[in-house]
Amino acid sequence: MFVTAATLSAATTAGTVGVPYFHLGSFDKLGIPIQAFGVIVAIGVLIGAALLRRYAEWHGVSDDHIRGLTGWITIAGFIGAHVFDVVAYQWNDLMKDPVLLIKMWKGISSYGGFLGGALGFAIYIWWKRLPVRLFADIAIVGLLPAFSIGRIGCTVVSDHLGARLGNPDAWYSFLAMEYPRDEALKDGVSGLAQLYQQNPDAQIAGTIEAWNLGLVELVYLIPVNILVLWLAFRPDKRMPAGFLAVLTGIFYAPVRFFMDYLRPETSDPRYLGFTFAQWSSFLAFGVSVYAATRILKGGKAAETVTRTSGEAQAKLKVLLKDDDDKEQDTKDKAKAKKDEVKKRPPTEPPDDEPEADAPDDKPDDKPEHAKPASEMADEKPDAKPDAKAEPLAAKPAAIVTEPADEGAEVDPKEVASAAKPKPSGGGGGGKGGGGKSKKKKR
Repeated sequence: MFVTAATLSAATTAGTVGVPYFHLGSFDKLGIPIQAFGVIVAIGVLIGAALLRRYAEWHGVSDDHIRGLTGWITIAGFIGAHVFDVVAYQWNDLMKDPVLLIKMWKGISSYGGFLGGALGFAIYIWWKRLPVRLFADIAIVGLLPAFSIGRIGCTVVSDHLGARLGNPDAWYSFLAMEYPRDEALKDGVSGLAQLYQQNPDAQIAGTIEAWNLGLVELVYLIPVNILVLWLAFRPDKRMPAGFLAVLTGIFYAPVRFFMDYLRPETSDPRYLGFTFAQWSSFLAFGVSVYAATRILKGGKAAETVTRTSGEAQAKLKVLLKDDDDKEQDTKDKAKAKKDEVKKRPPTEPPDDEPEADAPDDKPDDKPEHAKPASEMADEKPDAKPDAKAEPLAAKPAAIVTEPADEGAEVDPKEVASAAKPKPSGGGGGGKGGGGKSKKKKR
């Protein structure tokens, strides 16, 4: 509020001269036209998202919910801003061209953005079963600065041209802007041609003082931002969860209601004497006051992970650095192991594989049919057979000697040297091996 008071005091002292006309349209980069309004709005979204993230991380909200909430509010807000503008202010054009509803660049409305963002917020909170009051504050901490910076874009393009200044000598006339007819018409300021037609005396002067409603709202929103953000991030005497959201509604709705009286009477359609924005202001103010009384009665401040948001950011940076170091260490180890495998000789097996038996390069002196030593050890040499072992059946020719002439004597030693035949064997032999061996007759 101090900023507003100082600005008003300086303007009153300086005189009643209005704000000089300025306009930022589009500029070309590499042959691509870039709209100044779009750039400023994008900057506002980025700053708002950063503040939203900082406040949410201070309260221990996960990154998934931060990104999810930001996405749902942003997308639903832009869609609602256009749809509300078309339905509330361009109904006749919509009846002629229904495709206008999906031409997102053909007009936006601030209250439409609020309604669309609120719908996206409600859907996400219901889907994820999250605490409504805490997340309402998280959303407003990001939405309010983003919306206010967007009003800078509205100011530089005179997107919201108001009615002609009634009393040029009034103390508040410094907030009006001087619109030179030729230059402003060349820049395509919306509604300026009709304003000149309604005021023939301004055509003679070549300039007209009118309200730049984007500028007026911006001047009011600056102290509101300072107050809300101070309450949001102060470490002591913190407000109950949800109070920041309803406080913003209480501050914004009445001013927005009266600002519509600064519009040309023919610009916005009236319903029972009020515009769509004024009826929306009624609803927003009533809901905000009711919710504030409920919250102040039984609400309590949401818990934070640290005393200040700065301490939370410092702690988070340490945790993120540790995670990055661990991830980098894992990558370095994997790379070192991969390089080690590449440098090994082809014959050397890797550590994680079982070693194979090294091939024997020495020539084998043994013949291919040679038996292993273990088998040879089990075999007995061709020595004298065991007397107890049962002899093999010997061929008769191997054990029968050629008999001498009939009547000759047989040497017993020669008979003893021959093996005894089996009892069931096919060779003939005498009893006990000592008898005479006779030749069979055929």
